[in-house]
Order: sequence, then structure tokens, then C-alpha cells
Amino acid sequence: MFFRLLANSLARRMTRKLLAAFAVWVGISLILAFLAVSIDVGDKMNRELQAFGSNIRLEPIAASVPVRVGGHDVASTTSPAYLEERDLVALKRIFWKNNILGVVPRLWSRGKAEGREVTLLGVWLEQKIPVEGGEPFVTGARRVYKHWQVQGAWPSDGSAGEEIHSLVGDSLARKLGVRPGDKIRMAAPSGFATITVAGIASTGGREDDAIILPLAAAQALAGLEGKYSEADVSALTTPENKLAEKYRQDPKSLTPAEYERWFCTPYPGSVAAEIQKSVPGSAARVVRKVSETQGAILTRIEGLMFLLAMLTLAACCLSVAGVLTSAVLERRAEVALMQAIGASRESVLLLFLSEGAVLGLAGGLLAAATGSFLGQWLVRAVFGSEPELHPALAVLSPFLGLMIVLAGSIWPVWQALNQDTAAVLHG
Repeated sequence: MFFRLLANSLARRMTRKLLAAFAVWVGISLILAFLAVSIDVGDKMNRELQAFGSNIRLEPIAASVPVRVGGHDVASTTSPAYLEERDLVALKRIFWKNNILGVVPRLWSRGKAEGREVTLLGVWLEQKIPVEGGEPFVTGARRVYKHWQVQGAWPSDGSAGEEIHSLVGDSLARKLGVRPGDKIRMAAPSGFATITVAGIASTGGREDDAIILPLAAAQALAGLEGKYSEADVSALTTPENKLAEKYRQDPKSLTPAEYERWFCTPYPGSVAAEIQKSVPGSAARVVRKVSETQGAILTRIEGLMFLLAMLTLAACCLSVAGVLTSAVLERRAEVALMQAIGASRESVLLLFLSEGAVLGLAGGLLAAATGSFLGQWLVRAVFGSEPELHPALAVLSPFLGLMIVLAGSIWPVWQALNQDTAAVLHG
């Protein structure tokens, strides 16, 4: 009998029923789209924000410890320390290997160009790192330093004979009076070389006053084969929270459970710690200016997407409540009649809630398909890359529909149940 009443109730007043299901469908579709974007936004935005530069700096441990005597920095008077280029392969074997987006070893040295003392900087321009059981990892300055503005062309890592193709920082280029295509006669500790200027680079840093060479060429000129001074690492990280801040202030203050959570979360500090362990004699430090900027932007964007999803949920609940309230008010006489012939409040409440549950599940099932499609379209439109699939959102959709309809219908149905039955039936 109950199911006959439910079927008859659903068959009548189809316009209002469809309107309620439509409100649930549209609302949940938007909620799922915002949730899909908020799930993807962390990694997608983190990759976009790599344009700020690397967020981890790897350097020799001797160079990372300041030594001051009588207020003077004596570290600069000692022999410079270097790291081994061959050890960088280990970065793609660490626990966070998939979070390493790019690495650029850098070798600083001095030389003479056209009789003028100049700074030389050797970098990987585009290098392949072998990866066990996978495709080689391609990295280098061209991929990591996306904020560099190059007038002309990027040089290649290879060189023909003694000729080396390079970039020249824009400040040094003005001093030397060179342009792309010009040749520079170079004198270095290990001999002479002819450099062809492939492009002029504007970086906003020390590189503006340097000649930027392929790392192998810079090593040969400096007589430091296989060595580098420091390395910039671009890593996919999670914005720091109170736990990461607690570790940064005092690592020993963490409990075993807190340390495990810190270690298994890709905070800048935990990724840097793994990098440091993998490269002998190195110290990895987080570039706070970059990582904190990335963290602040990511936190705000994720918060914005969550807020939009919650506002959409609230709006959906209100719209469904409005439709159902109107429908219940129209059926006050029906409710009063059912109570007059002996139906209990619980039975009437169950009938209306079951009707709402059917509408909510129908709208939620439709939204499971359209919401996922809308979320994928938003990710493609905003980030220009392929979105990831999130089956959990499709499973969540019917439950959201059920929750929204029940939340929107309990109050109007309860009000109808508490009305004066005799007054309603007598008009």
C-alpha cells in the first residue's frame, strides 16, 4: 500500500517534481565541478607557479654553513666547495621522485671576455636523466627558468669544436656591446674558447651579469669536470601548515606520529630533506620567498574553490526547499485527510521523505555524469591540460542529492504535520 501511494504521489504534479529534480541536478553538477577543480587545482597551479623559479636550493654543506670571525665572513676566503654532477641521478630515485619537476646544476667561475673580467655560469640547458623502468627525465634551464626572457634563441648543450653557444645576461651584453650572432673570444683558467652569442637573457638576478654556458663547456673552461657549485630544484610541494612550521622550528619536538605525517606529506622541508640525503656532502634548503608565495596562492585558491562549492550547496538547498515548501503547502489538505483517516505522523513523514529521496537520487545520478563532464571542461579551459578522473565524486553525487532534498523537505513537511487537521478540512 505504501509503495502504491508513493507511486501515485510521484505520478501527480509532475511539473513540480521535475522542477525539484532539475534544481538538484543543476546544483550538484556545479558542486561536483567545483570539487573536481579544487582537487586538481593544487597540482595544476603548483606546476603553473613553477614560473616563479625553483623552490629548493642544493649546495655543498661547507658553503651552506656561515663562518664568521670578528664579524667578518671567512667562508668566502676559503676554497670554493663543489658537488658531483653524477650524484644528481639519485634525485629520481628518492621517495619524492615523482614530485621533482626539474633540476638545474649551476657552476660559477671567472674568465676574461674581450679583456674584461666576467662571470661564467654553466647550467644544464636541456638534459636527460635516466629513470629506472621509465622514460628518461628531461630537465634543464629551459624548463625550470620559464621566467627568463630570452632575446634570440636558447643554445643547445652540444658544441662543435671549440665553438660554444651561450646566452649573455642583458646587463653584461650592454657592457660588452654584443648581440645575438656575435662571437666572443674567451680566456679561462683551462684555456681559450670562441663563444657564439645565441641570445640575450633577462633574468632579474645574478645571471644578468654573466655568460651562461652549457655546463660541460663551463666545466672544461674552469678545469672542474663533473663538478657544480649549486643546483636549483623545482619540486611539487604542499603548502606548509602548523605541523611543517613546528618541524622547522624544532624537529625534535615532533611526536613519532607527527613525524610520520610530516615525512609522508610533500612539504617543501620534507622534500628538501630527502634530496639532501640522496646527494652526498650536500645541504638542501627551501627557498622561502618562492615556496611561501606558492603556498599562499595555492591556499587562497583552494579556499576559494571550497567556498564556491559550499555556497552552491547552500543555494541548491534553498532552491529545493522553496520548491518543496510550495508543493507541501498545496498538499495540506491531503496531509490532513491522511491524518484524519488514521495515518500516523511518522507514516506521512516517511511518505514525503521517500518521495523527496527518489527525486534527490534521480537528480544526483544525472549530476554524476554532467558534473564530472563540467569539471573536466573547467580544468581544460583554465589550465589547458588534461584533467584527472575522480570516480569518488560520481559515487558521492547521489548521496549529495539525497542529503539536499531531505534537508530541504524536513521543515515544510513537519510544519504540515503540525497543522490543525479539522481547520484545514473545514476550509
